[in-house]
Amino acid sequence: MELIFNAEALRPPITGVGNYSFHLLRQFLASDEVDAVHCFTGTHWQDGEAQRRATDALIAQGGQGSPGGAGRLLQKVRQAVGLVPGSKAAYDALMARRFSRHANSLPGAIYHETNYILKPYDGPCVTTVHDLSHMRFPQFHPPHVVQWLDRKLPATLARADRVITVSDVVRDELLAHFDLPAEKVCTVYEGVDKDYVPRDAAATAPVLDAHGLDHKAYVLLVATLEPRKGIDVLLAAWEQLPVALRRECPLVLTGSSGWLNKELLGRLEALKRDGSVRHLGYVPSSQLPALFSGAAVFCYPSVYEGFGLPVLDAMSSGVPVICRAGTSMAEFSRGACLLCDSGEPEELAQKLRQLLTDESERDRWGRLGRERSADFSWERCARETLQVYRQVA
Repeated sequence: MELIFNAEALRPPITGVGNYSFHLLRQFLASDEVDAVHCFTGTHWQDGEAQRRATDALIAQGGQGSPGGAGRLLQKVRQAVGLVPGSKAAYDALMARRFSRHANSLPGAIYHETNYILKPYDGPCVTTVHDLSHMRFPQFHPPHVVQWLDRKLPATLARADRVITVSDVVRDELLAHFDLPAEKVCTVYEGVDKDYVPRDAAATAPVLDAHGLDHKAYVLLVATLEPRKGIDVLLAAWEQLPVALRRECPLVLTGSSGWLNKELLGRLEALKRDGSVRHLGYVPSSQLPALFSGAAVFCYPSVYEGFGLPVLDAMSSGVPVICRAGTSMAEFSRGACLLCDSGEPEELAQKLRQLLTDESERDRWGRLGRERSADFSWERCARETLQVYRQVA
């Protein structure tokens, strides 16, 4: 079996789709069933092993390394896309031509678009739709991104031989909003990296000391600072907790800046001044396993996620998790996370106080999450994805 992968999501900074793409690529390179992987980077084509090495090097630099040569030029072009009328269409046309010339010289290969929108290819195609947040919450996204997905996604869904979703929540939404046969859409859960395991204070010390944190003495959120992550609700809930408790166990936020967050950043600054909130910004991926396992509680109040990988990472690290009911996180955790039903700050504050003041409760929820997370792996994700490929081969 030969595969075509669009590796544009593996350019810096590597975010959720890039993480998903890279784990699948690594698994496929180790599979006896896959003969070759052809990767399109946006500037050129390279084989899967070369792409793996390049991404490994990028991750070793923290995931935000600077591309060189043509990559720098392409990055500047991408930054301008959406700001100039018509630039997005011109950029898409350029990428489509570059992609199709080589892809169509590989007859019989299976093209997997891991980032929503299929590029031109005459052979069998699979796409992964991670979520429909542009439809559910268009106000949470830049307008040009919403317009692009609204215009492009229906044609991709019609053309794809199979559509992969990363949760049943997204699968159900797709089937409700688009005229698709149910058998065409399959749910394949994401996996968890083997580095996310419980660690003691000695193991987390090198990372926590660098950030001035104490083991099991902070509440963690790892998320891009953008509206749908529910960070405004978390900050409102945090302000309702006793000042002494907040200072004893501060709230630590990590993640890229994101968009539509000017007001949120202002609130963060005010809370940082009273010593109860720390904002670390982007943290290298190599530090995240220690940050997760060193936390007393992981709080993820996002109103909508296709999957919610940070929740699974925290569960695998043995850390108790608070998240929203009715979401994909509630779906895959199956009773192993403490859920907020209302999405109101008062309820979240009550859940935070419950865990922060009761060590036995923290231990219980941490144990439940760890046990449930054992059902997830990137090996399983790749194995089930290969089953989808066989259906279209």
